[in-house]
Amino acid sequence: MSLLTWQRGASPRRALPIGDAQPAAANAGRPAAVSVAGSPDPRPSGARRADLDWIRVCAFGLLILYHVALVYSPFDWHIHSAYTFGWMREALLVTQPWRLTLLFLVSGSALRFMASGKAAGAVLGARVARLGPPLLFGVVALVPVQAWIEATDKGAWAGGLGGWMARQFSPQGLAEGVPVNHLWFVVYIAVYTLAAAPLLASPALTARLEAGLERALGGWRLMVLPALYLIVARAWLYYYCGLTNALVGDWYNHAQSLAAFLFGFLLARREPVWRDLERFRWVGLGVAAVALPLAMLQSAHPGGGAFHEIPRNSVYALDQWAAIVAILGFASRHLRHASSSRLRYLNEAVFPCYLAHQTVLVLAVWLIRPAQLPAPAEALFLVAVTFAGSLLVYEAVRRAPPLRPLWGLKPAAAGR
Repeated sequence: MSLLTWQRGASPRRALPIGDAQPAAANAGRPAAVSVAGSPDPRPSGARRADLDWIRVCAFGLLILYHVALVYSPFDWHIHSAYTFGWMREALLVTQPWRLTLLFLVSGSALRFMASGKAAGAVLGARVARLGPPLLFGVVALVPVQAWIEATDKGAWAGGLGGWMARQFSPQGLAEGVPVNHLWFVVYIAVYTLAAAPLLASPALTARLEAGLERALGGWRLMVLPALYLIVARAWLYYYCGLTNALVGDWYNHAQSLAAFLFGFLLARREPVWRDLERFRWVGLGVAAVALPLAMLQSAHPGGGAFHEIPRNSVYALDQWAAIVAILGFASRHLRHASSSRLRYLNEAVFPCYLAHQTVLVLAVWLIRPAQLPAPAEALFLVAVTFAGSLLVYEAVRRAPPLRPLWGLKPAAAGR
């Protein structure tokens, strides 16, 4: 088995049928960046963008709601409620097509801003220091709780947590593969950062690619060409390869997620692209508003004709890019300079909360299910506990200097 697997000791992980189980040289020779209004952009080249931070924070909030929804869905997930709703298959499509792709795009943009004026080695070292300890800590301390509950719940394990961990981290268990569960996203971001190393090491190459991509996607092409790419990837690679979230062989996921990461990296500082995103924001919203209900209808339909897998996947990918254009365009238009103390707090909290939230949720389902609450009350309880529990973890670890690196926080002196 691959080192990076979804789960060991429980039922095999399946890809969801319609979607995923589911942060100076570049402008050499160019005039200063101009804002949409036509005035010079006052931001330093490496400055944070509040709109991208807001997108990151909101996407994480939607992730919690998405994972709570999976508890009630007919799809295979780590643990389920006593209630299952077939219509959840369609409800998940509200965010499923675009949420993770958007996060990879934002992550690539964040890397571009972070790398401004820094040596490639320094950037890569900072990424390793930021991602490595939380990944190792999560695999050892957070994921095993989820894995044990799932294996116990599905009848694959009858012992306690201690015995499960001893089995997981025995030579035989390690040879079978180390589960990473929701931390697959951290693994992918780390690997994609390494994939961007040639761009980090060569500002001249980066500048040429940025300018070339800007020209290639100018005007209406920004709306059409990425959509066509995602349609081909979805209709071909997903149709034949599925989606596993296991690093090796996850070809469709890499085709969309690595492309989104590099897209965000290369276009983060290209103001004409952001102007076009703002220009087409209403078009994107309109296309997504048509594609989403069609995708839901296709999901609910038994198949044939327009409901065959290729048309289904094509509509899914069209909704994916249209929604991303709308979100990026509206956020750039209205939130680019909307920084605040609240945003700074939430932005720092996102990574620790991401690390904690799925363990909190799985444990909450395990503990509350025997109470047999009505489904609406149970769902509200799970949402509240997952948000509150994740934020409590953040509040605790941010005050404990030795724990901060394990939860993806900068050292206390640098984190304030």
